[in-house]
Amino acid sequence: MSDSADVKSTDVIRAFAAAVVKFQEEARLCLVTLDSQLRQLGHWLEQDRPGFWKNEIERCIREVSEARVRLHQCRMRRMGDFRPSCIPESKAHDEAKRALEFAQSQVPVVRHWLQEVTHEASEFRGRAGRLHQCVERDLPQLLAMLKFSLEKLEEYGQLAAPAASRMSQLTASTAASETAPATGESGPAAAAVDGSPAGSTSASAAAENTENPGSSEGSSSTDTAEFTGPADS
Repeated sequence: MSDSADVKSTDVIRAFAAAVVKFQEEARLCLVTLDSQLRQLGHWLEQDRPGFWKNEIERCIREVSEARVRLHQCRMRRMGDFRPSCIPESKAHDEAKRALEFAQSQVPVVRHWLQEVTHEASEFRGRAGRLHQCVERDLPQLLAMLKFSLEKLEEYGQLAAPAASRMSQLTASTAASETAPATGESGPAAAAVDGSPAGSTSASAAAENTENPGSSEGSSSTDTAEFTGPADS
């Protein structure tokens, strides 16, 4: 397995880093929002609801007392042998007692849900701690690594560009030297290069000998005389 990286463009790394930053911001916002909602719910169950139902119980107690007084006054009224039924007062008294019982029953309900919410909030913070650690520690390390990689890749690109230019120039010059014709060669190729066809010199000499045969014989006898010399000497 090769240890080199086939990087063709740094734009992908920049896009990935931007996506990581976006995820970091959204995850941080979600964690803060959920933690804030849990705190508000805990405060509502711990501070608001107990005081609310305490006031409701006190109000219901007063209403029960007032309804009992009205019911008693109604029963005490008599007109001769006529005794009033006091049905409305009796119903009001019963409704006041039911409201008081309901308000009193909400106190343990609030206490129960406060315990449940506290437990679930603790469980959530324990699980969300991993995400919080990833957002606040791991992602910044990842972004720093990506930034470092981009800087190194850009430096490498600036160094590789002149080397590639020199290599292309060297390749072009080598190809030009290979395609150029070789100089200083002899034979028919050299004659063809000089512009004169092969065998033209020998043909000219043969034509001159044919036109002047005497000259060649004279020269031959002269050469023989030079070698033999006079007979009597």
